[in-house]
Amino acid sequence: MSLREKAISGAKWSAASMISIISVQFLQVAILAHLLKPGQLGLASMVSLVTTLADMFLDMGLSTAIVQRKNVAPNELSSLYWLNVLFGAVLGGILLAGSGLAAWFFSEPELKTLVALAALMFFVSPHGLLYQSLMARELMFDMLSKIEVASSMVLFITTLVAALRGYGAYSPVIGALTAAVCRVVLLNLNGRKLHKPGLHFRLSETRSYLSFGVFQAMDSMVNYLNSNFGGIVAGRALGAATLGGYNLALNCAVNFPARLNPFFTRVLFPVFSIIQDDTAKLRQNYYKLTGFIAMFNFPLVFGLMVVAPDFVVCMFGEKWLWATPVLRVLCLVGAFRCLGNPVASLMMATANIRVSFWFNLMKTVAMLPAIIIGAYLGGALGVAIALFAVEAMTILPMYRFMLKRVLGPSFGEFLNACFVPLRMTMPMVASVLIASELLDASSTGHVLRLIAEVTLGAVVFGVTFVLDRSLLCAEIRGIVFKMVRKAALRHGLQ
Repeated sequence: MSLREKAISGAKWSAASMISIISVQFLQVAILAHLLKPGQLGLASMVSLVTTLADMFLDMGLSTAIVQRKNVAPNELSSLYWLNVLFGAVLGGILLAGSGLAAWFFSEPELKTLVALAALMFFVSPHGLLYQSLMARELMFDMLSKIEVASSMVLFITTLVAALRGYGAYSPVIGALTAAVCRVVLLNLNGRKLHKPGLHFRLSETRSYLSFGVFQAMDSMVNYLNSNFGGIVAGRALGAATLGGYNLALNCAVNFPARLNPFFTRVLFPVFSIIQDDTAKLRQNYYKLTGFIAMFNFPLVFGLMVVAPDFVVCMFGEKWLWATPVLRVLCLVGAFRCLGNPVASLMMATANIRVSFWFNLMKTVAMLPAIIIGAYLGGALGVAIALFAVEAMTILPMYRFMLKRVLGPSFGEFLNACFVPLRMTMPMVASVLIASELLDASSTGHVLRLIAEVTLGAVVFGVTFVLDRSLLCAEIRGIVFKMVRKAALRHGLQ
């Protein structure tokens, strides 16, 4: 199987798992929005902010370093395994000891117990990280996808049962703990075929990986602030209930669409690593990846922006209707974020993680005061507007200081990768806007109007996609038709 065929095969498995996982996670969020009180949902969001921060340092970028390296000795793998376990134990201990500090920062006493319970995940999760890296390195995305789907189902079922039994903000934490155990067990059962860690550890064998991984961890920390500082400020300054609504909007407009991106980036990071010395091929594949990501993300985020009022009422209930303007602004943030998402894979694959780190650090320096001022002047909506302003102002510097450095002068290709998906999405947006004005929710109801809007948008986008003559659309159509043809042949159809 060629590299391209492996990448496409991996993309298919990743697509199936990502769609399944995102669907389950969205269903979980929607159900919790109905079952939990706003304050309880906000508490769960605060726990997520704390654990996500700790997760940035769980393996110090070692997993990515393993995938990026062309040759890794067995003894080095054993040392890396135990180093991961050590990092997890240290982080778990820090969370246990610092749970009171988190409760004080957010002025929520109950948060102390919640964070302490969530800390247990860090004693479990490291035991599967090495196997996940090795399976990604070998392009075993079919097995990884099955493991991820199984873990997400365990998370959903456990969280739902806990919420129905009245555990409130503890429900997502209980679900996450159970899913972590399930994931580690499945990774061990399948990953040990590639390597069985021995009782061997030498710090000297991990230093070269740490030099790569430390900058990736620092870069992840900066990206964490870029992605979550708005939530931190909302939780600290505006309270748990407001944070709950802000996080609902952030998940739908930014986080869930962004989780489609690993469908491409996780598969193509090993490919980028292999072709890192061929600039022309790297440039071609990178902008193709950017176009693919935008083609999947733009219809979602711009469509959501148009149908936001009906979407919020139908999915989360009228008690969250106040978050509709926040959701709409964050949809624009999601559009810009999807354009920047593949940059991280490119910079890691070409060993330019330091450049990525310094750029993201400068972006964070601009973002932090903007968000604080936004929260002070406009609450949750002010935070969303500040995020949008910073994302819009940094998109061109991203090309100038990162993409041009690695890929060479290619501004026309960069614009084309952004413009074609945007051009494809605008007819859908216009038609749905007109339909939403013509349909009165007071007579048709929010559910029927949302169904009509989504159906119309899907049809218009589908027709536009089929008729468009751009190379990007032609390649996507070719991949889709090839997949359909292979599926038909497998089932004996002509």
